[in-house]
Amino acid sequence: MSIELLREVIENIVEAADEVKREKDADDLNYGKLLAFAESLSIIRDLYDGDLKDIGLDFDIDRRYL
Repeated sequence: MSIELLREVIENIVEAADEVKREKDADDLNYGKLLAFAESLSIIRDLYDGDLKDIGLDFDIDRRYL
């Protein structure tokens, strides 16, 4: 997988998670979605062995979404 494709996947996950986070009617379903998005980003972060800035994951995922 190219770094450009990986960055695009991450951008799409972050965009979807940010959209759920902005919803005013937070409920268990939204929390579950955020948990899944955060876990997905964490898995990618843990497996990536380069500079996290290169793929846009140089932030605290849990603090941002959970």
